[in-house]
Amino acid sequence: EIDAGELAGVRQGGITMFKGIPYAAPPVGPLRWRPPEPVAPWARVRAARRYGPVARQPGAGGPGMVASEDCLYLNIWRPAQEGDSRPVMVFIHGGEFTTGSGSEPLYDGIELAKQGVVVVTFNYRLGVIGFLAHPQLTAESTHESSGNYGLLDQVAALEWVQRNIHQFGGDPARVTIFGESAGGSAVSLLMVSPLTDGLFHRAAAQSGAVRGVSTLLAVREQDGVRLAEAVGCAGRPDPLRCLRARPFEELAIAAARFDTGPIVDGWLIPEDPRVVYAEGRQHDVPMIIGGNADEGTFSTLGRRTPITTVADYEAYVRGSVATGADEVLARYRAGADDEVYQTLNRFDTDRGVARHARQHGRWVSAGRAPTFVYLFARVSPHHRWTRLGATHTAELPYLFGNLQFAARQGRLSTLELADRRLSQAMMRYWTRFAETGDPNGDGRPVWPAYADDETLLVLDGEITTGGWPRADGLDLLDRLFADQRAAGVTDASEPR
Repeated sequence: EIDAGELAGVRQGGITMFKGIPYAAPPVGPLRWRPPEPVAPWARVRAARRYGPVARQPGAGGPGMVASEDCLYLNIWRPAQEGDSRPVMVFIHGGEFTTGSGSEPLYDGIELAKQGVVVVTFNYRLGVIGFLAHPQLTAESTHESSGNYGLLDQVAALEWVQRNIHQFGGDPARVTIFGESAGGSAVSLLMVSPLTDGLFHRAAAQSGAVRGVSTLLAVREQDGVRLAEAVGCAGRPDPLRCLRARPFEELAIAAARFDTGPIVDGWLIPEDPRVVYAEGRQHDVPMIIGGNADEGTFSTLGRRTPITTVADYEAYVRGSVATGADEVLARYRAGADDEVYQTLNRFDTDRGVARHARQHGRWVSAGRAPTFVYLFARVSPHHRWTRLGATHTAELPYLFGNLQFAARQGRLSTLELADRRLSQAMMRYWTRFAETGDPNGDGRPVWPAYADDETLLVLDGEITTGGWPRADGLDLLDRLFADQRAAGVTDASEPR
């Protein structure tokens, strides 16, 4: 029984699951582009055996999934056996803040919950529905803010966990938030928000270290004004009523020309998060930070114009840095066309993920709470076949124990013993971290706290420690992009 009523879950393999639990009122009609409201209580026992609808997004959100603006639902996996209050792990899904859901099969929490934790996943508003700002939305807000509704949903989910997770055997004093890609970025942002103080006690940002979320509310409001013009609402007596009546499809088409995603809104995110971290004012909780060895190959999947020749690659680099392109091309050199794929991968990995993770680790480790940094380098059977290597998202099948997504074409027979051992080790590192704030124990290789020597845990077929690959390249990119920022030039690898 929770604060809104009674639930009936389902048991499977020693785990009890509760799916499709509403954690806030449906944000539809007049609640579109408003902070989440409390869910209405129900009188009868509510069946919690199926996932709720996912957020509206391009496409349906996944095979067999129903998409709706009525999307604020969460899912819970807990050990069926009664026990003491267990650590709670709340996962925030990725997808560039425009796609994804907490009900994707990759995030099924059964195997992770078998490690003795309570696992929570959830949906939040995405794209134009989750991140539209407009002067009149700001004016109607009691906090004089608009634009970060998707992040406010995440706060509401964490508040729900604080109120209710004890009913599922979870310990509200040991809540870990962890997320990947945009979910990792969300973790990094929640670490600096005054609204989340006390809502979680550990954090893990996977391929989502703090980056350039510095777009100001006033700038994004003007995008909202232009969007209202594009859908015919700007000249109406009540533009917000008009916008709230427009169908999602029309809004999504109009929003495609504008940025969406988190902004500095003056309330949830009061200032540039990089400044907060640099000054050590983030929440003082233990943190895991990391990324994957071949993050850059992921971008080839969505690139409209393939980069296959040395000339293509050099043009790409020159378009990516405002100054110092010759230095970059000397350090990340492709001498022939058959070297372009891997050289581009290394450049994009370092530019888009590794340098941010290194800086994030430096900032957080300077505080009192311990910080642990990893590099995931295992090339799964699936990605040996795709040639993507240890690409973006590649750690997730191992962390959730859902190794069918690491197997070639889903065939478990293609997995090696090293894959199964790595998955077990990763689940134990993360769940031990959730339990104590330190991932070490149980005889696994020691994961050293991040310090001046910048030692990483390297997660591969054999777990070892080491330093940052291409540290000199990271130094070069840090210097060049710092010069760009000082000159007011935006780095395209930093979502605005």
